[in-house]
Amino acid sequence: MSDAVSSLAVIGATGMLGKHVTRELHRAGFSVRALVRDPGKAKGVLPDEVEVVRADLRRPVTLLEGMKGMDGLYVSISTGPHEQDADFRTQVEGVRNLLDAAAESGVRRIGYLSSMVCKYSDYDWWVFDYQRRACDMLRTSELTTLLFYPSNFYENITELQMSGGRIMLGGSQKTQSWWVGASDYGKQVAAAFRLEDRSDREYVIQGPDAYNWREAAEEFIEHYDARKLKTMWSPLWPFRLMGFFSNTLDFQYQILKAINHYDEKFAAEETWKELGRPQTSLADFARQTAQKER
Repeated sequence: MSDAVSSLAVIGATGMLGKHVTRELHRAGFSVRALVRDPGKAKGVLPDEVEVVRADLRRPVTLLEGMKGMDGLYVSISTGPHEQDADFRTQVEGVRNLLDAAAESGVRRIGYLSSMVCKYSDYDWWVFDYQRRACDMLRTSELTTLLFYPSNFYENITELQMSGGRIMLGGSQKTQSWWVGASDYGKQVAAAFRLEDRSDREYVIQGPDAYNWREAAEEFIEHYDARKLKTMWSPLWPFRLMGFFSNTLDFQYQILKAINHYDEKFAAEETWKELGRPQTSLADFARQTAQKER
């Protein structure tokens, strides 16, 4: 029996990565419906042809209504720094709500953005625990599941690290990551949903070249000519110290520490064979970013 999908609901469609995936799903010919908390914001970010519906992970009835008539669901959500002791945790209660709504609405296949770093078994952090619990819930659900484990995204540089004329760096990464562009990742997501197969899949998402954080920043600067940029570096200890007084800074410290020590290996051969090889280099991304800013 074919499990191919033609229509997709997207949760997280306006986020840093979700907006790129949503555009690629639309370009691939899927009928796309964005389930968002702020429809006004979404309409300013997404293609006009993408249907926008108000929905909230905290309100299951809105998820159920938003998914009705959709064959598939793609989810791009994340845990915030204040969720450890909260009553509602995005990747626990939120994932449970969306799985219940998906099953009731008739969705057949679900794609979920996770993280390679959450597989870091030597690093004990509550956020990674929530990510693993989310993946476990998806694996044991009755839906066909597509789990995506990405490395670093080029967009981290422009949307998270760049501030004014500087690219901010924290700590000293002892290893390298296989960086990838969000649009290339979106094309792979589209290819995964086009598969006529009822089996679950798990994909390592990596790009064509490996860099540590400093090397990536320097490569971006070399090929970005819209304005002058330079790197600004800080050791991790200030984040650690201030993290005792701020959940947000402790959150940043834990992410930086994990990335700086995670010994990433290239493992995307099977993903490339099945979903296509990423085509955009970091140099390409830098030139494209500069062109858009002129």
